[in-house]
Amino acid sequence: MRYGPDAPSGSLCHDGFSSDGGTCRRFGLSAEDGRQTAVPVAFVSSHATRAGSERYLSLLLEQIDPAYVRSVICLKAGPFADELEGLGYPLEVIDTGVRAPAIISSAWRLRRSLRRSGSAVVHANGVKAALVSTAATIGTDIAVVWFKHDVSRDGWQARLIASRCSRVVAASKAVTTTFRDGQRDKVEVLHYQMPDPPVDAAEGRRLVLAEFEPPEPAAVVTLVGRLDPFKGQAELLAIAPELNEQVPGLRFLFVGGEDPAHPDRPAALQREVTERGLEQVVRFTGHRHDALALIAGSDLLAIPSVTNESGMGKEAFPYVGLEALALGTPVIGYDHGGLPEQVGECGVLVPPDDRSALRDVILRLVSDAPERERLARCGRERFLTLFALHDLVETVAQRYRTAAGDRR
Repeated sequence: MRYGPDAPSGSLCHDGFSSDGGTCRRFGLSAEDGRQTAVPVAFVSSHATRAGSERYLSLLLEQIDPAYVRSVICLKAGPFADELEGLGYPLEVIDTGVRAPAIISSAWRLRRSLRRSGSAVVHANGVKAALVSTAATIGTDIAVVWFKHDVSRDGWQARLIASRCSRVVAASKAVTTTFRDGQRDKVEVLHYQMPDPPVDAAEGRRLVLAEFEPPEPAAVVTLVGRLDPFKGQAELLAIAPELNEQVPGLRFLFVGGEDPAHPDRPAALQREVTERGLEQVVRFTGHRHDALALIAGSDLLAIPSVTNESGMGKEAFPYVGLEALALGTPVIGYDHGGLPEQVGECGVLVPPDDRSALRDVILRLVSDAPERERLARCGRERFLTLFALHDLVETVAQRYRTAAGDRR
């Protein structure tokens, strides 16, 4: 099936559907097809950034049978929405604020969109999508499957949203702790999977070294994440002067663009670099399409994410950590959320917010190449065994089919 301007004319419906008076309706696939009958799904994304949950959704859309893809809706305009539109997906943007009136207004717009498309299931990618989708489907037979990627709105709000969902698919055990026993039967953990990245490590190293002035760095610690207060750039900047004093050639590479929610953050981080005299030690690359190569070319990948009192910032199952395992780059970070579940014995984690312990781990590993190589081999094997793409798409498709069947 092709989308967009190159699609065949004469029908607005996807393969497996017929047009009836301008409304797409599913028709069954014959037994001769030898395939499970696809159900029409509306994919609703909470955000339009390029974070891990959006990358997860992008992978599903790329891999799944197009007959499942009835519509794609972003609740915010942004780079991810632009990317989906450029790929020709049937995209709609329903710009949604955070206050109750905005949620209600968007729910009504989404309800009309779901009726127009004839969707039987909503893939709610994130808590905001789940909130709007469950409100939009009140009184209908449309099932909502919530893909839970973080701890946002955990507590009574998350439990209320889950009560209106057919299923909750969580990225890790760490994001299921808010649910009580009565809801456990509809909650399951489905770890991310991803294709084995075809990256040339030597080219990655060349790209990393090109970010710094001669002489060649003794080692490079890289952090990949948007510039917001939770991703941990400040944790590394706080210990960088002491680290650079003990290992003069140590360098830090921050890969990631601005976060619209924190527009002042880049300038604040740059001021901190200047105040600490780290202009030759730290590089900010902005958003990079070749981030995988930069990870592969780094000596360590740091995930020192911090949280607030409500748990915001807790890493559910960081996509960048998965990429580092696949690429053989050792992971260091703070021991909370889904990160220990992800890296197991193949990373080195320290207590949350313990900058001294983080400093000591970096000092130890940058001077211990055999240990870095051991961690790299361990991570690579863990990725291939547990997280390489094999059955994720069919497992998710089965959840759609089950949810649609339960609502009939």
